[in-house]
Amino acid sequence: MTPVDVIRMQMAMAFGLLDMQQKMVSGAWQMALWWMPGATSSTPGAGNICAPSGRRRVRG
Repeated sequence: MTPVDVIRMQMAMAFGLLDMQQKMVSGAWQMALWWMPGATSSTPGAGNICAPSGRRRVRG
């Protein structure tokens, strides 16, 4: 194994770990937004579990 191969392997592992870290942080951020009361999100009702989603209508 030449030094160039070692450098290539280290770079591939570093970029693979960086990609995995970005995915984990993104997932944790989405979970944090979902649990925050009153948080704004792209989905209606996300962030506030008690908020109505807009699909239900009051009868009467």
